[in-house]
Amino acid sequence: MKAKYLSFVLLFILALALDQGTKVWARHNLKPDGYPQSIGRRETVVPIKTVIRGYFDMRYSENPGSAFGLFRNMQGARTGLLLVGLLCLGVIGLWLYRLPAATPWLSGKLGLLAGGAIGNIYDRLMFSRVTDFIVWKYTGKDGIPHEWPTFNIADAALVIGVIAILIDWPRDRAMVELAEAEKNEKKGGSGDASTASKDAPAKEAPSAT
Repeated sequence: MKAKYLSFVLLFILALALDQGTKVWARHNLKPDGYPQSIGRRETVVPIKTVIRGYFDMRYSENPGSAFGLFRNMQGARTGLLLVGLLCLGVIGLWLYRLPAATPWLSGKLGLLAGGAIGNIYDRLMFSRVTDFIVWKYTGKDGIPHEWPTFNIADAALVIGVIAILIDWPRDRAMVELAEAEKNEKKGGSGDASTASKDAPAKEAPSAT
C-alpha cells in the first residue's frame, strides 16, 4: 500500500473509532432519562462528569446542527449538512487521489477530516442528530462562567485537521511539488533512455567466413 493511503487509513480509523466509541459511552453514561423531553423538569438529573474543575466537563447534548451547535435551530439543517458532508468527502477523496505517493503527512490530515466527517454523518443518518458531550469553559474575572459550545471528537478531528493543513500548507505544498518533480524526472529519464535505445544504430551481425 502506498504511504499516502496508509497514513490516510490509519488517521481515518483512529478519528472515527475514537468518535463513535466515546459517543456510545456518552449515550450510556451521560444521557438523562427521557432526554430530550425531560430537560427542564425539576426532577431531571443531568449527569456531569468533571475532568478538570472549572475548565473541562462532560455533559450530554444532542445537536441537529453542525459542529459546535451551529445552525441548531435552522429548518432543514439536517439534510443540508448531510449533503455538505458528503460533498466534503468527495473533495477529500479527489484530493487524496491526486496527491503524489510520497506525501503521507498531508494525507494523514485528510484522514482526520474524513474520519470526523463520517463520524457526524453517521450520527445524522442513524439518530437524526449528532451526540455532543465535551464542554470547555472558564470563569472570567467578573466571576461569570463562559462555556464553549458543546462538541465531540469528530468536531475536534475536523478542527485539528483544518488547522494542521493551514499551518503546514507552505511545507506541504513544497513537498507535493518536490514529489511531482521527482516523478516527472523519472518519467523523463526513462523516456530519454528508450529514445536513445531506439535511435542507436543496430549492430551488424558478424559475417560467416
